Amino acid sequence: MENTAAEPTPSTDEISALHSNIKTKGRNSYYYAHKKREDVEIHEWDGKVAPRLLKTQSLAASQPTEVTEAITNYAWADGKKRVSVYLKLPGIGAHKEEDTHIDWTATSLTVKITNYEGKTRLLVMSKLYDEISDIITKRKEDQLVLQLVKAKEFSWVSLKKDA
Repeated sequence: MENTAAEPTPSTDEISALHSNIKTKGRNSYYYAHKKREDVEIHEWDGKVAPRLLKTQSLAASQPTEVTEAITNYAWADGKKRVSVYLKLPGIGAHKEEDTHIDWTATSLTVKITNYEGKTRLLVMSKLYDEISDIITKRKEDQLVLQLVKAKEFSWVSLKKDA
C-alpha cells in the first residue's frame, strides 16, 4: 500500500523564480553568478563608512626595484657615411663600460646604461630613418657618442622614421 501522506513535490509553477532561472539556465544564470559559493571569501560589512583593512601581506624586500629613466635629451648629426648621436651624460667617461649595453638591428637602436647615478638610463629608437650596418661608440668625459654606420649612403632628414 502506498503512503499518501508523502510530501508533494512542487510543480514547475510553484518553484520560485530564482530556482526556476537556475534550473533552466544553469551556470549562465544571473542568480547562479550571484549565489553564495564555498570557494569565495566573504567580507561582511560592519556598517561603518570608513575604510577598513581587509588583509595584510609582506612586500618582497629581497628584490630591489630598478629605477629606469628615459634619455630624452640628445643631439644628432648626419654625415655622408655615418649618423652621429650625442648623448650628454655628466661623468659617463668614468662610468664602467660593462654597464653600457647597446643592442641594435638594421632599423632599431636601444642604449641601456645601468648603475648611472643610481638609475638605469634608457634610449630606445624602434624605427630608425633607414638601415644601419654597424655602430661605433666613443666615450668622452661627459658625452657618449654613437656613430651609426649607414647601410646606404644618402642624406637622412630625420633620425627616426616617424618623426
